[in-house]
Amino acid sequence: MEKFQKVIHERIIHHEHTGTKLESVLVLPQGTGPFPTILLIHEYTGLNEPTLEHARRLSRAGYAVFAADFYGPDNRPQNVDEANKFHRVFRDDRLLMRERAKAFFEALIAQQEVDITRIAGLGFSFGGGAVLELARCVDQGNINSESALIGAISVYGYLDTTHPAERGRIKAEVITIHVENDPVVPEKHAEMFTNEMDEAEVEWSMIRFNNVQHGFANPDNPEFDSNRAEEAWDIILKALKEWF
Repeated sequence: MEKFQKVIHERIIHHEHTGTKLESVLVLPQGTGPFPTILLIHEYTGLNEPTLEHARRLSRAGYAVFAADFYGPDNRPQNVDEANKFHRVFRDDRLLMRERAKAFFEALIAQQEVDITRIAGLGFSFGGGAVLELARCVDQGNINSESALIGAISVYGYLDTTHPAERGRIKAEVITIHVENDPVVPEKHAEMFTNEMDEAEVEWSMIRFNNVQHGFANPDNPEFDSNRAEEAWDIILKALKEWF
């Protein structure tokens, strides 16, 4: 169990990407920083209370957390149909997903409380896929050369991509938690991802969860399983402690 600290501040970060206004949330632990930082990306339902609770949990463990707002305040899903519509834009255009994820990384490293040499990505479902796309591209463009994505954790995230990583491109350690027999992330995608990571010579691992369903770590999901969610959190927090 993580060592709990009092969260002292949450700040909305106003930024934009390709003309879309975004309102991400920076959650800070007690202290002055700079802090090791987690870029947290939400499930397809958007930046909502379960995601913010994830951020607060990480912050109580001593991390600054940049909870990304992938859709923006004008596109907050009000129901499943809207969530399907908004997330499909990015799922069907992985280069756009990468560019938006990279925009969050750039906004994150501009925050004075962040230790830009100690950053990890964490995402669930849609967010897991976005974090993996970020890992595939984070050293491209004009991002601060001192910044570093040390690790990327995907929890039942999308494993397929239209643009597999080139050899040596991914510098971060990659951890994926994959649900067996997941209709959202089928086994053929897990096989494709395995081949991609091996060919790209990435330091990576896949931890398979069986007898559980996609969405098991989200309290708002009917498939929520508190015991298995805690297993996943143990993996997440152990990895972060080792990286930082």
